Amino acid sequence: MSPEARQTLEKVLENYRLSGTITHAEQCVSGHINDTYMVTLVGADGSADELVLQKINGYVFKDPKKVMHNIREVTRHVQGKEISGSCDIIPFLDDPQGRNYTCVADQYWRVCRYVKDSVTHDFVEDSRVLYSAGYAFGRFQSMLCDLPMKRLYETIPDFHNTRKRLDAFFAAVDEDPLGRAADVRDSVDFFVQHRELACRLADLQKTGAIPLRVTHNDTKYNNILMHKDSLEPLCVIDLDTVMPGLTAHDFGDAIRFAANTAVEDEHDLAKVGLNLEHYTEFTRGFMQACQGFLTEREVETMALGAVTITIELASRFLADHIGGDKYFRIHRPNHNLDRARCQIRLAEDMLAKYDAMCRIVEDSLYGQPMYG
Repeated sequence: MSPEARQTLEKVLENYRLSGTITHAEQCVSGHINDTYMVTLVGADGSADELVLQKINGYVFKDPKKVMHNIREVTRHVQGKEISGSCDIIPFLDDPQGRNYTCVADQYWRVCRYVKDSVTHDFVEDSRVLYSAGYAFGRFQSMLCDLPMKRLYETIPDFHNTRKRLDAFFAAVDEDPLGRAADVRDSVDFFVQHRELACRLADLQKTGAIPLRVTHNDTKYNNILMHKDSLEPLCVIDLDTVMPGLTAHDFGDAIRFAANTAVEDEHDLAKVGLNLEHYTEFTRGFMQACQGFLTEREVETMALGAVTITIELASRFLADHIGGDKYFRIHRPNHNLDRARCQIRLAEDMLAKYDAMCRIVEDSLYGQPMYG
């Protein structure tokens, strides 16, 4: 670590009035958005404090104050309840001015304490990981189900407005600046066929048939800290995209990530499909943690969330391919096309298994949760 980087970390800690000597500092390389550092701070009495310092990516998050406002609101709401059971959300420390962030050299920083004995999982080798992740994200919904939406900013407007996303997709097809649309007509036809189905959740929310709730919006299982031995969920992390949304979208994005039998950009579509065992384990955890507050319509459309998010992301990948690969970084020719076709194939398999997916959601509402 450079002397300049170390001095910046020291300045952040000074702003929080955390005194001591940094005896260890290293950058975590697993994250893709923010710059994260693990720091050990030793006080004059010899006591050690393990901290996580994070610089918020100002390019991705244009208004970090609104991001941190939302995080403060959900944190305070959870802390104000007497809740028993497993899994919390990770709180950031307040500076002397009562803010949950600080500024150093025009950059926004935040600090939290390291959660001991915790791990994250980038790959699933034990189905308990999926149950625990499902439980954690379901509990996140449960803890915040009564938080008024007016207290949160919509930090990314129309983030999951599927109708707007698909309108943008078809506009890209019509514009076709590089003449690529003709070569992907079969894929375009998929969106023509399923456009209204994919927009159903957005339309139901617009009419008030399903409610807005506090959503995480990045429900990958590696955003859960789990106990290194028991796999019990300890904390939900990466709260930057917390804002009003639909529970089915959080559920659906988690399934798209966790229950695909292949990687997101798999070229061999024969390998792509919905792993019903993984789907079942995540769904059991999620729905058991959500017992008692979801509406009947939310339960009925939960599986639709997985189809919706998968189609929505597929349209974004294909629109970017048609438009010249300007948004999603590519690492090979036709990379975004491969990503789009992979998601289309996954959505097709979800539709083939849709009745089973709905039954699993219904069945998962019952039974005693493993945690709590």
